[in-house]
Amino acid sequence: MSATPAGRPEARTEMVRASGAGPTDSVETPVDEELLRGTCPACQAVIGDAHRDDCDVAECLATGRKRMWCRAQPGTAGHDCGRADWTGRWPAHAEAREFGWHVRWDVEARRFVRCAPDVEGSGPDLSRLYENARWDQAARRWVRRRAVLFSRAVRGGRATIEELTKQARRYCAEQGYEVVGEHVGARGWREAVADVDEGKADVVVVPSLERLGFGKQVFERVDAVRAAGGRVAGPGLRVGADGRVVASTSTEHEEDPRGDR
Repeated sequence: MSATPAGRPEARTEMVRASGAGPTDSVETPVDEELLRGTCPACQAVIGDAHRDDCDVAECLATGRKRMWCRAQPGTAGHDCGRADWTGRWPAHAEAREFGWHVRWDVEARRFVRCAPDVEGSGPDLSRLYENARWDQAARRWVRRRAVLFSRAVRGGRATIEELTKQARRYCAEQGYEVVGEHVGARGWREAVADVDEGKADVVVVPSLERLGFGKQVFERVDAVRAAGGRVAGPGLRVGADGRVVASTSTEHEEDPRGDR
């Protein structure tokens, strides 16, 4: 196996390659963010100089992720990643620390688990950053995703809506989303999609799959948000890259299956 100028293996673990960086980078190579590192640990570029083209530390200025990740994806393989200079700090680590997104290695469970940034031996959770944050290409940094909350009108009145809103807000807090609006009902759905289409929000959060809709309506609403450039998410709800609902759980009882159309 060949090595980089810094003496590191060219090939990283599958987990690191899959995530584009992953916590392994920061656990293997602890970085004091108060100090600058004079050279890139992978390609030896000095501060202010461009990374080598095959450097596995260099980020893509279009996606914010590692260039090696771009090369592995059908939609970004071969695109122009721009010139990335070594700044003396690991890309994306500052934002992960800013958002409080850290992980540590759990020896007994043999996996990384989330923790507070001040936990000894922890490192920035880049996998979470890539999933829950948004790359601002103009600012060349990661920012929190903006969420609008949506729920269908339900029986139970205002108290029920308030409880559903609390569930959605708790989910947003867990994910690190910034809540920028709330909408209810058919008109509210159109307003939520408009927020995404106008660039005011990045994700529509629903308290459960049932509150998104039923049958064909669910897929139509997911497709509408995707067409506007956003995503749909919520507690127990996961939508795949192709727009299909790949995971959903619900503990609530649906009183009116016809609901809001």
